[in-house]
Amino acid sequence: MKLNLNNFIDTKDIDKEYGYNILVYPNITYQKDLEKDSYVVVLCNIIKELNKIRDDIYWTIISPRQIDSLDFDNTEQIILPLPSYPNAMRTHFDFKTIIREIDWKKKHYDIVYTHLPEHALQLKNLLYNNTNINPSFIGYTHWTEFPEITNYDMTVMDVNFLGILEMERCGINTQGQKNLIIKNAKTHFNDDVVNRLDEILKPQYLGWEIPKYKKQTSDKKIIVFNHRPHKYKNYDWFLKQMDKLWVQRQDFEVWVPLADTVTKPYMTNDKYDRFGYFSKLSSCYIGVSCKQKYGGWAISSTDGMSVGVPYMFSDDDYYHELAGDAGIYYKDENEFMFELNKFLDDDRKLRGLWSKKSLDRFENGKWGTAIHQFNDMLNETIDKLPCISETDSYTKILDFIHKKKSVSKQDILDYLNWGVRISFTSYRNRLRKEPTIKFTKDRYEIK
Repeated sequence: MKLNLNNFIDTKDIDKEYGYNILVYPNITYQKDLEKDSYVVVLCNIIKELNKIRDDIYWTIISPRQIDSLDFDNTEQIILPLPSYPNAMRTHFDFKTIIREIDWKKKHYDIVYTHLPEHALQLKNLLYNNTNINPSFIGYTHWTEFPEITNYDMTVMDVNFLGILEMERCGINTQGQKNLIIKNAKTHFNDDVVNRLDEILKPQYLGWEIPKYKKQTSDKKIIVFNHRPHKYKNYDWFLKQMDKLWVQRQDFEVWVPLADTVTKPYMTNDKYDRFGYFSKLSSCYIGVSCKQKYGGWAISSTDGMSVGVPYMFSDDDYYHELAGDAGIYYKDENEFMFELNKFLDDDRKLRGLWSKKSLDRFENGKWGTAIHQFNDMLNETIDKLPCISETDSYTKILDFIHKKKSVSKQDILDYLNWGVRISFTSYRNRLRKEPTIKFTKDRYEIK
């Protein structure tokens, strides 16, 4: 299969000024419906919200196929087939295809924003040693294969840590997740490395998506489990509690939208598009978020709370970070059953009270507020970009641009007869400071 930049970029504004080009490396875990993949949802919101507060970034996104929600005026996608099985996804690295498709002689990337730390060291090695691009690295870690939460004979946990160490800054779901990394790193690395990880990792709470939906009501008391029905989400424990509840009463229904099959008499798995999903979610009586082996952010929980669904949470730090005083917390299964029965027995007044708390928490957690953490990370990284002094070579480049009025990176390299061994990065960063020069997505022009 021939891999090319998608054709959608042809219609984009090629004359728009962009100060910085960012290459995004993905973390795809739900290929059967990319629009519902958590990484895609997160990246879409990051770009959308950053576009509201700055207009100087152009994004090149590596994707397994065209993702419509990531098609903005300031984005393009490199189509690169990727494996979907998590362990294969974290170890597969197609060096030859990547270096071909990034088109480094024509394009330049100031920052690499990787959502897969396991590949950061390989990416940095590829770019620094096989191109003339020396970008700064930032990232986000969605998942780490801690031994205590996986059943793999081998994990890539240490590779995850090594990738983080190559970054200026790496966001992480919660402080609880960061604590797990620090705890496990201490068993493999010395204090200097652990301290460096502690400096690089920074909790960046994901914003709450503003959902598009039509408010629905239901006569049924629907309990929703809108997480992935997997062991690490404690799905088996949840079903066990629902079985016990069904013995006591049959006045409820359980919706598990991501379940492939219906296995219980009280269960449904109705499927919808994004609009339909939020609309159906708004009719649910209460949501449940069980104890996780992996204490990360739960977008599924924020989905529900954003449309006014009260949620019951296992009494763990990472959920308190997410929900604050808007969550209903339980310590064990007895407390869980007590609180849930109390909720189901109520005449909906209690539900109305906690629904308002969910909506208030949503208002304070919107992406419009959360985006400032991501913007700060970008600005910190931009401030540290390496910049060359005014050398003879730099003067030649500057004069060449002024003479030609509009040139590509390839034109500059051909003019100077430069290849891999001379980094162009510091020259580009110096050009950015010239008042007469503007950057478009892949050219240098006179203002």
